[in-house]
Amino acid sequence: MSFSPDSSDSSPSSSLSADDKRTLKGLLAAVLTMQILTPFLQSGVAVLLPAMGRTFSCSATELGLVSTVYCMALAIFNLAMGRAGDKWGRRKVCMASMVILTPTVALMGFVPNIESVIGLRFFQGMGTAAFSTSSLAMMVACSPPSMRGRLLGITSTGVYVGLSIGPLIGGYVNALWGWEVFFWGISLWAMFCFVVMLLLVRKEWYESPELPYDWIGFVLFAAGMIVLVQGCAGPMPDQYRPIVLLAGLALSAVFLVWEYRLGKTIPLLDIRVLIHNRLFVLSNLASFSLYASLFSLTFFYSLYLQYVRGMDSDLAGTVIFLQPVVQVFFTLPGGWLSDRIGPSPVALAGNVFAVASLALALFLDATSPMWHVSLILILNGLGMALFVTPNTVMIMTSVDPAHMSQASGLVGTGRTAGMLLSMLIATFCLRLTMGDASPGLENSAGLISAMHLSFLVFCILCTVSFLCSILRMGRFVPRG
Repeated sequence: MSFSPDSSDSSPSSSLSADDKRTLKGLLAAVLTMQILTPFLQSGVAVLLPAMGRTFSCSATELGLVSTVYCMALAIFNLAMGRAGDKWGRRKVCMASMVILTPTVALMGFVPNIESVIGLRFFQGMGTAAFSTSSLAMMVACSPPSMRGRLLGITSTGVYVGLSIGPLIGGYVNALWGWEVFFWGISLWAMFCFVVMLLLVRKEWYESPELPYDWIGFVLFAAGMIVLVQGCAGPMPDQYRPIVLLAGLALSAVFLVWEYRLGKTIPLLDIRVLIHNRLFVLSNLASFSLYASLFSLTFFYSLYLQYVRGMDSDLAGTVIFLQPVVQVFFTLPGGWLSDRIGPSPVALAGNVFAVASLALALFLDATSPMWHVSLILILNGLGMALFVTPNTVMIMTSVDPAHMSQASGLVGTGRTAGMLLSMLIATFCLRLTMGDASPGLENSAGLISAMHLSFLVFCILCTVSFLCSILRMGRFVPRG
C-alpha cells in the first residue's frame, strides 16, 4: 500500500513499504494514547456525578445535562470535523482537539456552579469529536484491507481500556482527593497526547482541500441539534417544549434539504450518494440504535449504586469497572473474528448479548443481588465488544475513498446521536418520575421507576439494531 501526504487513497495490497510501516506504527501509538484518554470524559465522569451534585447542590436532571450536553457536542462536531479534516488536514484537526481539551478540562476544577460545568462539557465534546473522527479516517487510510479488523480492534481496545479504568480511577481519586483532581489529571494527559502526535506522526492527509467548507450546512445542523436538546431536556416551562421541538425538527429538515441540493460540491453529508448504499445505511442505523439503548446505563448504574445501594464512589466505580473490562478482553477477538469469518455474524452476536443485558436490567430493583447487577454488566460489555469493531469495518469499507471522511464522521455522528438520545431518554424519565428533586435514598423509588421506564424504551431500540443486523447479512462486499 502507498499513500501520499495529500491523499487518503489506499491500496488493497497488504504489503507495506518501510515508510508506510513507520507511519502506521506511529499513528497507531498516537491513536492508542488518545483513545485511552477520551473515554475518561464519559465513564470516568459518570461515577463523579453524585459528588459533583453534592458540591453544587443540583438536581438529578441537571446532572443528566452534564452528560447530555457533552453528547450533543459530539453529535454536532463528529459530522463537521470529517470535512474539516479533509480540507485543512486530518492530523492538524486531531492535534487541535488536544488544544481544545487541555484548558477546558483543567477549568472544571475551578468553576463556581453546575451551569459552568455544563458549558465546559460542550467544548470537551467538540475536542473529543475532532480527535475521534480524524483518527479513524487516518487509520483506515493507512491500513490495508486485510488488517483493518485487527487494527480497528486494537484501537477500540484502547477505548475500552479507558472505559474500564475510568470509573475505577475516577472513584478512587474522588474518594482520596476530590473530583477536581481527576479533571486536572486528564488535562495533563491531553498535553502528553499532543506531544505524542507531534513527534510520531509527521505526514498529513487531505481530500479536496481546494473546495469550500459547507458553513451553512454546519450552522443548520448545529442549530437543529441544540434546539432539539433544549426542547427535550433544557430548563424551560413544559408548555413551550412542543414548540421548541418542532422548531428543532424543522431546522433538521432544512439541513437535509440543503445537503441534498449541494450535490457534488462536498457537503457535510453527501445524501445523494450515501442514501443509496443500503449496507452503509443499515450499519449506521444499527450503530445509532445500539448506542441509544446502552449508553446511559453507566449513568444509571452510578446513581443506582451510590444512591440506592449506598456505595461510596470508589466501590461503585469498582463494580462498574466490570462492564468495560469485558469489552477490553473481547474487542480484539471480535476484530480478529471479523477478518476471519466476516463482520456481519460477529456484529449480530453482539446484538444478541446487548438485548439479553437489557432484558435482565428490566428486573433490577433495590434488593437485587450483586450477581444480577454483575451479569447485566458482563452481557452489556460482550454486546459492545462484539458489535462495535465489525460494524465500523462494514461502514468504513462500504464507501469509496472520496467519502471516507464523511463515513468516519457518520460513524461518530451515529454513535454520539445514539448516546445523546440515550441521555435524553434518561433525563426525560428522571424529570417525569423525580421532577427537580435532588437524588438520594429518600427518592430511590423515583430513580428506580425512571430506570425501568428507560430500560423498556432501550429494549425496543436495541431490537431495532438487531433487526438491522439481520437485514444486512450477506451484503458485505468491502471496497479496497
